[in-house]
Amino acid sequence: MVIMSYQVLARKWRPNTFSEVVGQEHVLKILANALSLGRVHHAYLFSGTRGVGKTSIARLLAKGLNCEKGITATPCGECDNCRDIEQGRFVDLLEIDAASRTKVEDTREILDNIQYLPTKGRFKVYLIDEVHMLSRSSFNALLKTLEEPPEHVKFLLATTDPQKLPITILSRCLHLHLNVLDDSLINQQVTHILQAEQIDAEPKAIQLLAKAAHGSMRDALSLTDQAIALGNGQVDAGSVSMMLGTLDRAIPFALVNALYQGDGNALMQQIEAAAKQGADWDNLLSETIVLLHQIALLQVVPTALGDYSDNEEQIRFLAQYMAPNDVQLFYQILLMGRKELAFAPDKKTGVEMSFLRALAFMPKDSAASTVPVTPPSAVMPAMSAGSATPSVTPKKPVESSVPVSTTPVQAENSVGAVEKAPSAAPVAEPTQESTIPDDASSITKNILAMRNQLVKESQHKKKSETVVTTQKKVPSQPVNHPHQPIKTETVSQTDDSQDDSSQDDDVEMTAENYQWQPTGTIETKAEPAIDTQAFIASLSSDKTAEMTQKLIQEMAHKDKWCSEIEQLDVPPLVKQIAVNSFVEQPDETSVILHMRSSVKYLLNSADNIKKLENALSAVRQQKIKLTVTLDDNHDQKTPMEQREALYQQKLATAKTKIHQDEKVTTICQFFEAQIDEESIRPV
Repeated sequence: MVIMSYQVLARKWRPNTFSEVVGQEHVLKILANALSLGRVHHAYLFSGTRGVGKTSIARLLAKGLNCEKGITATPCGECDNCRDIEQGRFVDLLEIDAASRTKVEDTREILDNIQYLPTKGRFKVYLIDEVHMLSRSSFNALLKTLEEPPEHVKFLLATTDPQKLPITILSRCLHLHLNVLDDSLINQQVTHILQAEQIDAEPKAIQLLAKAAHGSMRDALSLTDQAIALGNGQVDAGSVSMMLGTLDRAIPFALVNALYQGDGNALMQQIEAAAKQGADWDNLLSETIVLLHQIALLQVVPTALGDYSDNEEQIRFLAQYMAPNDVQLFYQILLMGRKELAFAPDKKTGVEMSFLRALAFMPKDSAASTVPVTPPSAVMPAMSAGSATPSVTPKKPVESSVPVSTTPVQAENSVGAVEKAPSAAPVAEPTQESTIPDDASSITKNILAMRNQLVKESQHKKKSETVVTTQKKVPSQPVNHPHQPIKTETVSQTDDSQDDSSQDDDVEMTAENYQWQPTGTIETKAEPAIDTQAFIASLSSDKTAEMTQKLIQEMAHKDKWCSEIEQLDVPPLVKQIAVNSFVEQPDETSVILHMRSSVKYLLNSADNIKKLENALSAVRQQKIKLTVTLDDNHDQKTPMEQREALYQQKLATAKTKIHQDEKVTTICQFFEAQIDEESIRPV
């Protein structure tokens, strides 16, 4: 019978000197200097997460204290004491597992032997692992000895949870905290070990193992042992990915792209694909969040690819075309979704709802923006002219003030009164300034008639006892109670001849027409009826996807190079090289692209030019040699610049049609409105 003896990597590659320890330079420097100067503390506390080197460093410290060549930071490793410590049989190094010996009787048994001198070494070293597991009585029994031990005794305590130690223990020790190891350090060490073990390994597989270790070198080596067994003596990315249950990186890319496109159907299909792969839902959200972080970082630092060098084209495309505020919005929503995942009926539902929430809150384009509700006096019929959509902003009225209510119910009632019962409103004789044209529509005539009636009533109205509330006296906070008193001033009765201009800064409300306003504010003449700036901001300055596609199609009919670009079978990022370049062809087999320097980062990858060259050769059905140079000479226009010029022509045409439209002209004439040209978009 043959017994195969195998020592796991975590034990075989335990460091034998301080120089072999990975990371933890701050701790090693303290211990090395203390040993060199002979100023070794009597009690050390090593804290940190599992697998970062607490016990290994404690054993190295014990070796440095008991080496036969003297107290040193570089023990020889050849003397009997060093070899015994390495093999775990040194009689004066007592390793105690506090997790299994928590009782006070065990602690007292240990302390009873402290008074005896070391048998073989220079110091008797007590290494107590997981010391936070000791009972309170055990800590109390240890206090006095830990503070003033015999000169030949050193205490080395190790714990993963220093917060559970009494403050009286912490104050008697020199506390050294070991940091979590960086993925790059783990990657380097695992690569070194596999090379020494003569095991073939793929860099991608080692990267996955280092990331899955979460900062623990022991976990990384244990996972490496498992990967070697799974790969039959090799470590390949496919088997490691299957072992770890790592999510296919294509799914987070597809999810983010579906969010960018606003495609809910594609979004749900990708989540179903992840479910079929048995994906960990928390990991799916985590990977998508990491991808969004990398996109945001790439938008600020174009060279910061991180771990996405294999997906450079995809991530650069998303970083170029996704709005930074959308990226931040998606990041925040998915982060909150991960936090709330434990409260969902099931994790798949929680993930779906997180992505649906991101989709629902994605900002829409200007075509879907909602126009704010306007007061009845500013209500205008919806007009459309040609192929443009204008925004008409009413000016401030010059006639005397008429009390206006801005509540949604009153606005709806006012509009309904105009549409349902136009004959019920008394119509005043039209004035010279407000002559109603005969060819105007019935709705326009009704609105103008109502306006003239309101102006007439406001000029001849007999003023009674009124309550005048100035804008300065009205607080901006919402009214908390329908009967909350309002600061008022009582003014005497005025006759019909009183000048209305003296009331420019006041809004008059009689006791009969006063109603409680839910917003707590009272509209005055000084405030605009429509928040123009907010309305303009709601319109996107970018061209819509439909307009962009229309420009591409029109230029493909007009220009041969633009038409040829649309036939290229290349990724969108590679196509940007052609779109931002004008072409020069010295001969039939040579093509020179003069690309703008503003997009020169597209040339960082030589594969992009090669792909474009192959696609161009396929379209022309002959071998083409492609050369790309930077050229900012604007005498020659690139396809992108030609599209922009075509768009400006359409925009100028749309503005002309708006200004010449009869209905818009009528609104501007009778309502003293003006056209906001910044809001005009060609369609």
